[in-house]
Amino acid sequence: MATAASKRSRRRFIELACICLAVAALGAIVFPRNNTLRSAELSVQDNVLAWSGGRATLSDFVFVAIDDPSLKLELWPEDIAQSPSLAAMTAGWGRWPRSVYADAIERILGAGAKVVIVDLVLDSPRAGDEALKATLDRHPRQIVLGANLSYDSTNPDHPELSTPTFRLPSPTLIARPDEDPRVGFVNFFPDADDQTVRTARFSIRSGTGKYRALSAVAADFLGMGDRVPNDGKIHPFRFANPSGLRIVPFYTLFLASDWKRSLKDGAVFKDKIVVLGPSAPILHDIVLTPLGAMLPGPLVHANALAAIHNGSFYSRPSPGLLTTAVFLSAFLALGITVTFRNPVVALAILLGTCAALGLTAFGIAVGLAHLLPIVQPGSVLLAAGVACIAWNFGQERRESGRMRSTLERYVSRNVVREILDNRDDFLNALGGTRKPMTVFFSDVRGFTSFAEREDAQSIVGQLNEYLGEMVGVVFRHQGTVDKFMGDGIMAVWGNVVSEGAAKDAANAVSAALEMLGRLKDLNAAWTARGLAPFAIGIGLHHGEAVFGNIGSSEKMEPTVIGDTVNLASRVEGLTKKYGVPLCITQPLAELVADRFLFRSVDLVQVVGKSRPIEIFTVIGDCPAEMPGWIKCYEGAIADFRARRFAEAAEALRQCLEAEPGDKLSAMYLDRTAAFIASPPPEDWTGAEIATSK
Repeated sequence: MATAASKRSRRRFIELACICLAVAALGAIVFPRNNTLRSAELSVQDNVLAWSGGRATLSDFVFVAIDDPSLKLELWPEDIAQSPSLAAMTAGWGRWPRSVYADAIERILGAGAKVVIVDLVLDSPRAGDEALKATLDRHPRQIVLGANLSYDSTNPDHPELSTPTFRLPSPTLIARPDEDPRVGFVNFFPDADDQTVRTARFSIRSGTGKYRALSAVAADFLGMGDRVPNDGKIHPFRFANPSGLRIVPFYTLFLASDWKRSLKDGAVFKDKIVVLGPSAPILHDIVLTPLGAMLPGPLVHANALAAIHNGSFYSRPSPGLLTTAVFLSAFLALGITVTFRNPVVALAILLGTCAALGLTAFGIAVGLAHLLPIVQPGSVLLAAGVACIAWNFGQERRESGRMRSTLERYVSRNVVREILDNRDDFLNALGGTRKPMTVFFSDVRGFTSFAEREDAQSIVGQLNEYLGEMVGVVFRHQGTVDKFMGDGIMAVWGNVVSEGAAKDAANAVSAALEMLGRLKDLNAAWTARGLAPFAIGIGLHHGEAVFGNIGSSEKMEPTVIGDTVNLASRVEGLTKKYGVPLCITQPLAELVADRFLFRSVDLVQVVGKSRPIEIFTVIGDCPAEMPGWIKCYEGAIADFRARRFAEAAEALRQCLEAEPGDKLSAMYLDRTAAFIASPPPEDWTGAEIATSK
């Protein structure tokens, strides 16, 4: 009897060892190939770094931001008249003369700044170059200029294996920009898994040339050249605590009242490292960082330079260490499940071991600045342990005979049935949650009159065909269909599962664009079949909303409620007013500024709101360079809101020449004509008051 029990125990051990080996092998294969799992590992490591402390501050830096107010320049004419630079800036961002930058840098350095890092690629000749060149020559080791590095995208981790090319500062500024020690590349190389910047490469060698990063050049000027890692490798670094960072809007450098009051006659720049560059969303220099937020590119350079100064680098686990950790975790799970046969106890110990793994990783991150893998070995530990617990449970049940085997199958289905049948109770127990979401509304234009004309069966068939396509698009982009309202659709991103506010927002916009594309295909097919085409309007807004189980004791359903939902619905209604198929709000636009190209629609005060909100329409994916007519249009909008109606009208006529029939340009041209004939009151803000929902 003892021999038989011993054989069963030995067989059980071999079976569990095979399960753990299989889970470990699967983990070692799947993790390196799964973007979501790798992103989760990186995200957990980001949190470990954040919790481990030791971050420097940015109190030695000042960020001079080319922000929205600096681009729109909504100042009184008499304020603009006091400064030639402000007057030059009224021409619009694309037409600023370089003398504006020269004036800004002279003011900053004259106030006692140590170094000015210009995170702009000034690669083509422009008016005012002679003034900026003179400034560069006067301060040969205090100004760093940016260059953009391009290389073979098939091997981004090793650009040194390909010949890089640069967009260099114009020769009208620096005679030999490819050899000048004041030029550094502005590029960062985000992790491919989640496009988050966690590392910096401070130098790249190719052939006989060696190229240095913007932060490395600045470190040389500051006497920290010996601290720069010049090995050409990527170096993970801790992002600094933003406390103490002073952000100065670019235009305030030239405004006498702000220079005296806010900037204390330039004293805020005394002995500071100044980073000058864009922060306005429309300039598309926004970077995803481990801080859980998008940062303007210039601030990433500031963080890299702070890491050089403080030596706040860390190391990541090697692939070999990851594989070793996976197999050690699997065998640790084997030991736990063999020792503790009670499934509850075994599961509790597995969870406790995962917690101990996290604490160990935290301690090593604090003491040695080295990150241990957490998600990968922890997942394998839990997966192998749970698999072994399940196997133990199954074996014990099978040993009891056919009834136990039947019960095993019954329990498995019962777990699924419990989740499905009692999900409302589960949601009800949550009681509702408030979190950031992206809310989507769409509506078929003129559907009521269409339904009155057509045959009932034809209406239902065509509407179902339309809804089937649209719902499929929502699901493909990880959205949730909240409800149908006749021909209308309400969908949500971030209510059930969220990939982060920026990713949820990007998924929602991608879904909206794909819907419009699929509708074109549907309309072509319907026209060929003799059916009437559809036209739809789509509205999107991002903000906090409440997700919960709403209803009565007789009928309840999970849904989303709140002001965010109402505003998304209002925005969808605005598509009719402005003649565009898709409208998004400014909070959403800020989240997707690096992914999509959009244009301003209007500043609208919708029904039920006391403040106006900026509305945009999405044109498509973000191109390498913004089309010229879009730049012209945005400049016209800035002129319009600054009450420069004549300039706005001229720019709008140019837009209509480039894009005949553009409804928004025509609408604003009509408005400018009306305001030229009868100027608006002094308290006019440029906002349009919506009178209907």
